[in-house]
Amino acid sequence: MASRNEVPQWMWRAVTVGFFAVLAGVSALAVALALGAADPPRAGPLLWEETFQGAISRWELGASEGASIQVRGGALVAEFTAPGQTAWAITSAPAGNFTLEIAAAQALGEIGVQYGLVFDWRSETDYAAVLMNGNGYAEAFQQTGEGRAAWFPFQQWPHILYGTEANRVRVDVRGSQVSARINDELLFEADQNDFDGRKLGVLAHAEGAGRVVFGWVKVWAEER
Repeated sequence: MASRNEVPQWMWRAVTVGFFAVLAGVSALAVALALGAADPPRAGPLLWEETFQGAISRWELGASEGASIQVRGGALVAEFTAPGQTAWAITSAPAGNFTLEIAAAQALGEIGVQYGLVFDWRSETDYAAVLMNGNGYAEAFQQTGEGRAAWFPFQQWPHILYGTEANRVRVDVRGSQVSARINDELLFEADQNDFDGRKLGVLAHAEGAGRVVFGWVKVWAEER
């Protein structure tokens, strides 16, 4: 029986030949999870899961000039043509404590595009994020206009799968406490005054031309 964290095979159906390489990495990750990878407690029962198979009316999609983000081939696909471009998809966050987890990979272009999740989103310049890239680097921060407070400064981290392998990113928000994990390994824990941005989702930022594929998004929370 498949693990609940398994990245589904259909997620990577080829939009280009590069998707098949991603599929092989996803399968290896799924096997590792099924063999007993850690599964820390979440904030509540599964509230909803998005697999990008049909209508995505819950989502607000956005991208900077020259970039795009759309549902294609059973996944959410962000395309970039130049460095510095950004694409995102956001939706409403639960009112209380929650866990957000996403699965994604870079599928095309020189490895280095950052991808991950966002939460406490108020605007394009005011949000919190946990990002990584296929070169093994990660960072976590809270962006407020031009200012950025780092929870985990941009640096290499040993638990990231390289290249076009699929990675999972997770954040847990409980009151003023926030923690993040990549592939179930703890990245950081912090205590903030508040998280009053009521949106969450996914984000990718380009270091050059490339493509990022988001396979699923899951949210756990106590229903209110």
